[in-house]
Amino acid sequence: MVRLSSTVEFIRPRKTTLGLDMTPMVDIVFQLLIFFMLSSSFLNPSLKLTLPKAVQHDQREPERIVLSIDKVGNTYVNTQKVAKEELRSHLESRFAKGAKNAIHLRGDRAMPYQLFVEAVDIARQAGTQQINIVHEDVKSQPASSQISGAGDGK
Repeated sequence: MVRLSSTVEFIRPRKTTLGLDMTPMVDIVFQLLIFFMLSSSFLNPSLKLTLPKAVQHDQREPERIVLSIDKVGNTYVNTQKVAKEELRSHLESRFAKGAKNAIHLRGDRAMPYQLFVEAVDIARQAGTQQINIVHEDVKSQPASSQISGAGDGK
């Protein structure tokens, strides 16, 4: 009996990869990076300067003006009650004394909207450049005063 060999050997073609090996270049870049990091920390400043010292003047922050209007229509500048007829001249005199040219406007929730608009107009006539409206955050209000029924399909 003749026995046949069942193993056949195939010749595999060698794969040639074309490309550059980037490992040496990455090594050199890291070595350069480390060299420059170390050498820059040991350098002394090339110019030795004696810098001037700042002189502190009396730099007060300008006076902050808070204009408050209650639900009846009484106007207050900071805590001082001012008649509506005198409000413009009062604000102009505050600005002339060096007060900040911005007003923080506080209005009672129950005051008529017309009073708010009149206060803004008077402040603009007095020369206000910025009016900030003071309000409460919704989170700080009690839950009963928030709008209910929104989005529940009722």
